Amino acid sequence: KLYGKNTMLEVDQQSVMRPITMATYRVEDAKKVRSVIAEAFSIAIRECGPVYVEVAEDIWLDEGSEGEVKIEAEKPKAREEEVEKVAEMLREAEKPLILAGFGVNSEEGSKLLTEIAEKTSIPVATTGNGRGAMDEENNLCLGRVGFGGGNMTADEALRNSDFLLCLGCQLTDISTYGYNWMPSGKVAAVTLDREAGKKLNYALISYSDAVDFLRRLVDRVSGYKAPESWLKEIEGWKSIWEQILSNAVNMEYKGFANPSKFFKRLNETLPENTVVTAGQGMHVLYPQAYIKAKRPRSYLAATNHGAMGFGFPAAMAAQLLGYTGIAVVGDGEFMMTLQDLETAVREKIPVKVVVVNDNSYRVLYFRQKIQKMGRIYGTLHTNPDFSELARVFGAEGIAVSSDVEIDDAIREMLSSEKPFVLDLRISPDSFAPFNFQPAVKM
Repeated sequence: KLYGKNTMLEVDQQSVMRPITMATYRVEDAKKVRSVIAEAFSIAIRECGPVYVEVAEDIWLDEGSEGEVKIEAEKPKAREEEVEKVAEMLREAEKPLILAGFGVNSEEGSKLLTEIAEKTSIPVATTGNGRGAMDEENNLCLGRVGFGGGNMTADEALRNSDFLLCLGCQLTDISTYGYNWMPSGKVAAVTLDREAGKKLNYALISYSDAVDFLRRLVDRVSGYKAPESWLKEIEGWKSIWEQILSNAVNMEYKGFANPSKFFKRLNETLPENTVVTAGQGMHVLYPQAYIKAKRPRSYLAATNHGAMGFGFPAAMAAQLLGYTGIAVVGDGEFMMTLQDLETAVREKIPVKVVVVNDNSYRVLYFRQKIQKMGRIYGTLHTNPDFSELARVFGAEGIAVSSDVEIDDAIREMLSSEKPFVLDLRISPDSFAPFNFQPAVKM
């Protein structure tokens, strides 16, 4: 009743939410709440994205409607000619590559994706939201492409492919380093995003459910095998990247722990049911490089909008669902959400938090060193003792500032039955492995 009168706390929330949601609604009649909520759920499930519904406080006091509400959640299916055309382009390709996104990052999607890759020897790369769509320990899974965690193997395969099939995703500024790292040949996309075709020219674009598309594609490419020469070319990039990772693990930092060594050891000891979560910052490069996503949605990160603060609450959510939730956060990021340690302690959520603590906002610090002639301003700061702070909240914690402490600290964290904070103290100048050549183009 006070809407539009510039009252206390009034903000045009729909305008704020519109760019980052699939749809927004404002309900001004209590009898419409049920139907709007049903429509919101239909869109959210069908298009795999958030929907914002705004209901004023006084509306909840009015009498609503009754009766069944139908949720229409079926996703659109591809036309037969689209599936056949993609199969034809795959069969003709000399350097085929599948780019798997969130749209196939599910149990059935993963099963079908692995089946088609192993039948045809077509390699698979993933987007940031697609990690886990195929077991990254499978030799045909090349890992993540793109800015903020892509590896050399996947990036080079994308750039050199003569046919790229995007499944449940599309090419974006992230996957192509600002559209500076594009495939050499044709690109087809299977995506629910109706805006995709406005951004790039695709040889084919199917606005449809990628899992259903895969289901119908598998038999159409039986008998095809990716050329051995293409797979050998990929092995060459893989061996260079593995050497980069190995060199980073073997580096020593006086007075600090080596984060590459830490995350390599963490990967080797993680329980099978782990979900690793991360927000955004230079620290995400370490889990991107060393933590293997072995099953669908076992690695969740704020890839698209680069949101700091996502990691900790996301790990708590995973823990509540019965997984071992491990948040990998930067020190700057953790300062935004550490108050939820109280929530974790109160609700007895034994979530684990690894704080990659370099006393800096390192993305900005790094850019200042490289791009601003070394003029450092406002990017170095001090921190509390995060392990001690955890104990103040009633959680458990440990600080790690040398490599010899790594194994014992990981064991202590994983065996704890309480919320646990591991304060990993690293040098702001420690080497974070990433694919440097395309990254500097961003």
